[in-house]
Amino acid sequence: MVSLPLQQKALRGSAAAPVAPASLVVRRAARRQRRGSGPAAAAAGSGATSSSGGDSGSLNFRASVSLNVAASEFAKGLEEGADADELVAQQLGAASPGQLSDVQGQYREAIKKKLEERAEELRREKEAKAAKFSAGKLAYERGQYPASARLLEQALNEEGPFTQLGGEIQLWLALAYQACGREEDCLATYRTLEKTHPLPAIRRQAADLRYIMEAPKLQISPDERVQIPVLTDLDVNRGNRAPVARPRPPVKRKVEKTWDEEFWENYTGPRIMTNKYVWAAAAVVAALAAVYSSYVQRGLISP
Repeated sequence: MVSLPLQQKALRGSAAAPVAPASLVVRRAARRQRRGSGPAAAAAGSGATSSSGGDSGSLNFRASVSLNVAASEFAKGLEEGADADELVAQQLGAASPGQLSDVQGQYREAIKKKLEERAEELRREKEAKAAKFSAGKLAYERGQYPASARLLEQALNEEGPFTQLGGEIQLWLALAYQACGREEDCLATYRTLEKTHPLPAIRRQAADLRYIMEAPKLQISPDERVQIPVLTDLDVNRGNRAPVARPRPPVKRKVEKTWDEEFWENYTGPRIMTNKYVWAAAAVVAALAAVYSSYVQRGLISP
């Protein structure tokens, strides 16, 4: 069996070697997984052990995991603003597109298309799993605990137990088990998370919740319990409510007015007299004044 370095040398030296576009990426991701890098290294190591020859199912599983890892890294790099060609070159073991061999350069576009397609498939699968997880949480919040447990179990089967989302699903699933009265299943879920989950945060949360579940319960007599009445009809209790004091309007302070303000406030204009005798006398006086002035102008009367 030809080793991987020899295969890469033959690939760089011969442009006619019939290599599938995704094989280059799969080989590179598999090497990173063997060194312990990559998010799916634990899953690949635990689920893909085989003999030196290996069966086809194990090889296909490892190839699928490697492709998923490469597609996830490719999508993450695009989200961070990296160039797609540079990401493809990094997946093939080169620092930049200019350092790719002739054969790698020929397959670069096909590999990029394959990574984009797989990244889109993974995104859709993640959204579907998250939607089922959200439906399970919503059912739990509404008090539909059996339905919540069923939805969370389905989401866990699709996601798997060893991812961050899988750990969160199991934490909520344990709460649903507890609400359904399945305390043994709840404690078993917490213990499994503590022992097997790869993320420390999930293990710590599971340990804290298990400690609360296993803590001795306080024995409270009925006399020590606080009875809270249930308000079923608000109209019945309307007359028993305490009166609420309404805030009084602010009192306006009276400001003394100045002399000018008082004068203009009390001022009244001249009134027009409406007596008809006064108007007649005024008309006679005006006529006499006009006749007198005309006589003076003619010299008939000396002023």
